[in-house]
Amino acid sequence: MRNKPTKNTKNDKSSKIVNPLKILNKSVNNKILVRLKDGREYIGRLLETDIFMNLVLTSAEELEKDTGRPISKYGEVFIRGNNILFIKPDYTELKSGEY
Repeated sequence: MRNKPTKNTKNDKSSKIVNPLKILNKSVNNKILVRLKDGREYIGRLLETDIFMNLVLTSAEELEKDTGRPISKYGEVFIRGNNILFIKPDYTELKSGEY
């Protein structure tokens, strides 16, 4: 006999499903880290985003793959959404309950 999965209660915050686009929109003007499918990483302040997860970063820096040290600095960078592997918002800058 299989164990039935337990249902999470509505009060359990870990069970809350959040739309990633909402978190991304709330991260505008905050610092984010973006890793591309080819392994490159950028860190910068999110200026703009859209429903395709295209991003515009200001004060962007390209990071070295192995060490994470900055190797290039850019004023503004446009990153096309289909090249993104993951986005890590800076949760310290989001208000409680926004994520």
